[in-house]
Amino acid sequence: MLTQTEINIIKDSAPALAQYGEDITGRFYKILFQSNPELSHIFNMTNQKSGNQKAALANAVYAFAKYVDNLEVILGDVERIAQKHASLGIKSEHYPLVGSALLQAIDEILQPPQSVIDAWAKGYGILADVFITREQVLYEQKSEQQGGWAGTREFTVVNKVIETPLITSFYLRPNDGLAISNFVPGQYIAIHMQPPGAENHQIRQYSLSSAYNKNSYRISVKKEHSPQGDGLISNYLHDGVNVDDTLNLSNPFGEFYLQESSNPVVLISGGVGITPMQAMLETLVSESSREVHFVHGALDSEHHAYKEKLDNMTDKKQVTAHVFYEQAPTKLADNHYRGLINLDLLKSDLPLSSAEFYICGPLVMMKAVYKQLKMLQVADQNIFYEVFGPSKTLAE
Repeated sequence: MLTQTEINIIKDSAPALAQYGEDITGRFYKILFQSNPELSHIFNMTNQKSGNQKAALANAVYAFAKYVDNLEVILGDVERIAQKHASLGIKSEHYPLVGSALLQAIDEILQPPQSVIDAWAKGYGILADVFITREQVLYEQKSEQQGGWAGTREFTVVNKVIETPLITSFYLRPNDGLAISNFVPGQYIAIHMQPPGAENHQIRQYSLSSAYNKNSYRISVKKEHSPQGDGLISNYLHDGVNVDDTLNLSNPFGEFYLQESSNPVVLISGGVGITPMQAMLETLVSESSREVHFVHGALDSEHHAYKEKLDNMTDKKQVTAHVFYEQAPTKLADNHYRGLINLDLLKSDLPLSSAEFYICGPLVMMKAVYKQLKMLQVADQNIFYEVFGPSKTLAE
């Protein structure tokens, strides 16, 4: 346990961390990979190049310093990170390596008194123990549950379906023919692979995009293109992975999932953010009597994944759908709109005071939707969201 003096020292370092956080985390990663090159096979090196991971870690370190005397504030972040770590296969022996590199980076950038380094060393040790304990529980739960496994497991691509010009679905069945572990709609699996010509082993998380069945998983992957090379794995999956190929998967993990309740549900997605929502939608329609509203934004109908499935559910009155197309035809079908998602147009149709709202999509879209929900007086406790990649908050 930290003493009050140690707590004060860590809290007093928060302003410096806010100012120099990314300098510290940038130096941290250089130290870490120089001293432990094998860890580059666990970390997403694309996020390293883009700076996203550096910024996310800086925010996490600052949050720990700010709330070190009230860690309950960041328990949600701890759970999110622990779930992601479990999908990556992070081990307890990795934490001392990370701690050593972080303390060295703080020392080099801030050049603080030894008392600051000592306090941070103790604080990091306490936080590391929290993660190690939680991740061990997750590993044990997954390996012991019916259909679960330890580490990764080989799956065969049994079907590959083009959903839109950019999104392709992969149907995955275990090579051993045994049962697969259940999941809560909204969770993801991690693919562990090293594409031909890639310098490092790569790990990417993809949302499970269908309701659970006992035989196979489905993921739906967007082919990414960006200057930072975000598309390394997605392009390989689209162009280099075919039916009968084998992929190594983690168990399903993730803290973003459909809550158990009887409240109405409003699923709001943009682009490939539809993937976890589709799993939720299929589960709700097949297993629940809850009132369901589905709001989706896409470039146009051609880029709307699972459109036929949604139309079929709408025709059967299983769900109330509202679709926004940025490039819409002159004549729009019922409940279709031109432009970006605008909840103000739907406020008379949505159960704003009683529903749970789930959001997933591009960050700019999610922030806009979150802002609209707050303007419509929706409480934060009823808003759930998933940010692909390093964590970011919508309340900025």
